Amino acid sequence: MKNHRQLGPALWAMLICGIVYSPAAGEKLRIGTSADWDAWQRPGNAIEISRGKASPRFVRRNIDAVANAGDFGGGIRAVGSNSGDAGNLIDGSLGSFWAPDWDDDPESMYVEVNLGRVVSAQRVVLRLREPPLEFFQVLLSNGERFFDSTGLPLPSIVRYSDRFRYSFNQQRELVIEYGLKPLQFIRIEVDLPTAGAGISAIAVEAVGDNISLGMRERGGQVDILNEIGTRAEGYESTGNSNALIDGDIASSWRYWGFSQPGDTEFTFDLGALYWVDRVRILGDLAGIAPSSVDWRWTRRNAIHFPWYILWGSDGSLAPDGSLRWQVLGELPEHPRNLRDIVHFEEQFSLRPLRYLRMRYPNRQCCITGTTAEFQVFGEGYPAGTIMQSPIYDLGAVRNATALSWQVEAPAGTRVEIRSRTGNLLQESYVFHDKNGRAVSERKYNKLIPSFKGQIDTVRAPAHDWSIWSEAYERLDRGFLSPTPRRFVQLQAHLLSTDPMQGAVLDELVLSYDEPLAAATRAEIDPSQAQPGQRTEFTYYLGWDTGAGSTGFDQLLMRSGADIELGEIRSAGRGLAAEITPVDGGLDIAFADRFVRAGLIELDFASTIYRQQMPFEAFLASGRGEQQIRQRVDVGDASDIVASEAIAVSLPVGPALIDGLALSAALVTPNGDGIGDLLRIEFALLNVLQPRLLHVALYDLSGRKVRVLHDQQQTAGPITLSWDGEDESGQLAAPGNYILRVEVQGDAQTQGTTKIIALAY
Repeated sequence: MKNHRQLGPALWAMLICGIVYSPAAGEKLRIGTSADWDAWQRPGNAIEISRGKASPRFVRRNIDAVANAGDFGGGIRAVGSNSGDAGNLIDGSLGSFWAPDWDDDPESMYVEVNLGRVVSAQRVVLRLREPPLEFFQVLLSNGERFFDSTGLPLPSIVRYSDRFRYSFNQQRELVIEYGLKPLQFIRIEVDLPTAGAGISAIAVEAVGDNISLGMRERGGQVDILNEIGTRAEGYESTGNSNALIDGDIASSWRYWGFSQPGDTEFTFDLGALYWVDRVRILGDLAGIAPSSVDWRWTRRNAIHFPWYILWGSDGSLAPDGSLRWQVLGELPEHPRNLRDIVHFEEQFSLRPLRYLRMRYPNRQCCITGTTAEFQVFGEGYPAGTIMQSPIYDLGAVRNATALSWQVEAPAGTRVEIRSRTGNLLQESYVFHDKNGRAVSERKYNKLIPSFKGQIDTVRAPAHDWSIWSEAYERLDRGFLSPTPRRFVQLQAHLLSTDPMQGAVLDELVLSYDEPLAAATRAEIDPSQAQPGQRTEFTYYLGWDTGAGSTGFDQLLMRSGADIELGEIRSAGRGLAAEITPVDGGLDIAFADRFVRAGLIELDFASTIYRQQMPFEAFLASGRGEQQIRQRVDVGDASDIVASEAIAVSLPVGPALIDGLALSAALVTPNGDGIGDLLRIEFALLNVLQPRLLHVALYDLSGRKVRVLHDQQQTAGPITLSWDGEDESGQLAAPGNYILRVEVQGDAQTQGTTKIIALAY
């Protein structure tokens, strides 16, 4: 294979896995410059890189579409006179202006502005210098082209459908109300000279930033499913569906000749989680010829939607694994929808959406269904975006010890960082022709040498890579992916529950060192326990040594469950160790350093309240800031057990509340010290995220007497008490009461009750 080259940043942005970067020698990989962040794969225009920081891009309402026309390839389209000053119309300054050369031919006194994409325009504003221009015309176009006799568009000739003529004008600011009609091109023609006059600025007040533009560059897509429910049901090619989101009203989507009329469904993946509150569906027929040799593709055969339903989803999943959808809007069925209505719109409350889906029927055979543009609007920083780093090469197998970060996370925002590691890479190749277009290897080999371009080598994670780690929440947890490894890749999720606030990623620092052991493995026995019951476990930890490994003298055990340590053994002999309880586990310090391969067995007891409770271990060496840690991998540590797991499971079951028990069936709060206080004990099972736990007492009529607990809680033992008093602090009346315990689950609220008697 010849002409292999390192994959460049431009191609990296199009690939799921990236190039391999080698950090400078040392023990820290620092990511914090604009060049560093530019090497990361990111969702197109949803994230911007500036001054060494990565941040989500704000989606605006009520924009001036002229101000950022250049971002879409727009600007001054044509000018007949005084071309050197034409840029003054769109430079954002009222101090500069354009005016034709008054000595030129009147036919050349014009200028055209291209917005670069079609926008839903509310109004067009012209600002004139003193003295005001008196005789001129403003022509507006949505981007429609003229067609030749065969029905093909003439791409260079724009049809201006709206004309506004001004005579004896004395105003310095002119406003054209445009009623949300599509607009892309503006042409100004000067009819008669006005000495000293000129135009300072053109502005187009549009609905806002159209989120659908750049959808594919963000990793999103458009799927179109036709003839749903019939034998002809099938998806269209992406080339055809791209017409819905390309910003060009002349490239409309259309479908003709339904063999078995059925529903059509558009599904849009925006490529990031955006705050959305408005969808506009432009049905202009600008891309269809008024007449054509092929009569089927003419405007008289074009229709729109008899009815439609629009749904949205934030990406969350239903129990069956499909997306959860919510109805955003519906168009009731009516004959006038087919031709009389051109532009359709749905507005709803601002909400985070990643996906949009629209379904409508196609009931008439041999009729052209057409949709020109699908525009999506909202406001705020994206609610969720993801960045992914290139693959970093640590130069050799290294022990990644910590990942630290600097972020700006205002209230309502957060940054979730994840990692994965591996030792192997797989290579593939991307072939290009001389114009830089990607082609297949077979086609590349058929090209003559002068038509062949470069071949890029793409390196991606191989089979030995770990899955993405859980999110890094605290610096003291160390590096969360398996180590030692040679290659590291990072991922950052920028999240926000407040559309007016966005998190900013400033710097990431990966610390790494020589490995303490060449390889590690750990497993636990038994790997299943009964919920809420004290269970005896043995933890097996094995390791290998090799060139470069430095050994360890400490073992750190961490878990969300309690750990009551028993005997520690190695090679059948007990080991003396200094045990230090810490938050979330134990630190175990040995008198001697382990520098050879070996196996340690640790006996301990614990009570498990949630499914897949992990017991993690770290090898360690040194103290304080000089301490080096190495996460222990999961694996086959001992031949006498076969769990190959470090997480303890519980029997599968739906129960969230277990073992509700009372210290007595009768409460007698009379001050004699016997039965004055009722003790209530139970356990929450498998509640991984904080959920509302509500515990209250009711009389037999259902009236609430006393709330004992009403706050967020996770899995674990719960102990409460009742002194016989009601909410006002007075002793409740003697009698029977109902104790009800309720917790919110994923699918529904679960609850249990007991009867309590009160007497005094």
